Amino acid sequence: MHLTNCGNAKEGGNLASDATQAEYDQVIHSVISDRTSTVYLYNYNSVAYVAVVGIIQRQTWLIMFALDGVLESAYVVERPKLYLSNFAFDRLGTLQEVLS
Repeated sequence: MHLTNCGNAKEGGNLASDATQAEYDQVIHSVISDRTSTVYLYNYNSVAYVAVVGIIQRQTWLIMFALDGVLESAYVVERPKLYLSNFAFDRLGTLQEVLS
């Protein structure tokens, strides 16, 4: 199952130009399967999303889902501390903590 199109990730420089959809799906799967990844609640225009943030090959990836489980986006965050300090992100804990 393809979680989202990797074309946007390639265009944004998050993936190599020759990366496959399967490789993109693997990055997403790796982040959302890693119990050390951090879970945030993200609010945008009064709409809540779940963001899961993890490290893959020394890059911080943010995977964002709507509350119904639909994948909204997945991308590399260049300056994670600054980016995630935005008031719209509310840290819930690690995936391990959230699922316990």
